[in-house]
Amino acid sequence: MDFADEIVAVKKPAQRLIDSLSEQYSAIAFKFGYFEAQSPCWLYFMRKDGEAAAFELQFGNVSEFKSSLSRLVESKAQHCFLITSSRAHALRLEAVRGLLLRNFEIGKQKFVIVDIENSRAIRANYEWDDFQQRMDLQEKGQKLLAPPLFREQRRKRIFGRRGQHKEQD
Repeated sequence: MDFADEIVAVKKPAQRLIDSLSEQYSAIAFKFGYFEAQSPCWLYFMRKDGEAAAFELQFGNVSEFKSSLSRLVESKAQHCFLITSSRAHALRLEAVRGLLLRNFEIGKQKFVIVDIENSRAIRANYEWDDFQQRMDLQEKGQKLLAPPLFREQRRKRIFGRRGQHKEQD
């Protein structure tokens, strides 16, 4: 598993939410060679040779999400994690991703928006990595995991001319 996948896999603790999450995230970051650094981010900011990871925790309204996203963008970290909960009834993950892409220029920063209730995540700016992974699989001779986009053959023959009512066999 890579760094982002292990962060997404963290389950919500039963008690002491902020302290437990910060301990679990810092343990994962230390495992990948990151060390704690000072930053405007609320939860954590970790740094290693030429890379950085920033963590924000948010359960509030739209303006609070914007301020958390702006702190993540200002941190200039390569990996940015916004942790939220679906039980908070604030914003859906898709809405947070839209808010990020509409209001901020993220450049090469990679964002992961994590729902700690069900370990669901949405990624932003990971398209190149996905494309590169598929190309590597194709070069090795493995089939792509996605099904074909269109059917290769029509199952039933359709009779009729253009503009007329069509009948299937």
